[in-house]
Amino acid sequence: MDYSLLKQLIEQAEAFEQHQQASHSAPADLARFAAWLHTRTVLAPTATDPHPDEMHRSHETAEVQISKLVIFMNRYARVYSRLALADTPLLTIDDFAYLASLYRVQPLSKTELITRNVHEKASGTEVIKRLLANGLVAEQPHATDRRRKQLTVTDAGLAVLRQVVGRMTQAAQLVAGDLNAQERQQLLYLLQRLDKFHLPIFLAPRPASFEELMQLWQPLSAAEE
Repeated sequence: MDYSLLKQLIEQAEAFEQHQQASHSAPADLARFAAWLHTRTVLAPTATDPHPDEMHRSHETAEVQISKLVIFMNRYARVYSRLALADTPLLTIDDFAYLASLYRVQPLSKTELITRNVHEKASGTEVIKRLLANGLVAEQPHATDRRRKQLTVTDAGLAVLRQVVGRMTQAAQLVAGDLNAQERQQLLYLLQRLDKFHLPIFLAPRPASFEELMQLWQPLSAAEE
């Protein structure tokens, strides 16, 4: 019997465990190993770059393509959500996300709600202003700190959520495209890993420059390789 495939599989499993340990990732399991192996083998680049120009080469890296496609996915989702939210007081997917996340965990302060939605303060404040103006959320005094206010979903806000949740679920299904159940789980695992990497950067104090950002966080990125 030819054991060459089994030997390759064992080697890949050892490499995966080393990768998990080096990056301090979640404990190894079959689903994570399958996603990692799929990315390492099936999705690994096989062709050489046909463009001799340095600008083309920098644009065609896997990292640049990932960044671009993540942005594209966000734009697709916004188009679908805008149609799903038509004829409601919710103007954008952010309005829905804020209202839905507040409903799940309330009351929350403005800062807490903005942080939960991974938003800059100025942008998040505008979303909250729209929800308040439309009577979908209400401000209440904090239970122990009278200087602070907390947000809750109103009856009108709950009614709007019930009105749109079905269509927003359908929009989410459309965003997932034609991926099968296994592929969706693989993508979810990879996106959760990226979120785990980026959230501490987002929550940390803002660096004064891009150079400082890279000095602080690039070593962490290198450890993931």
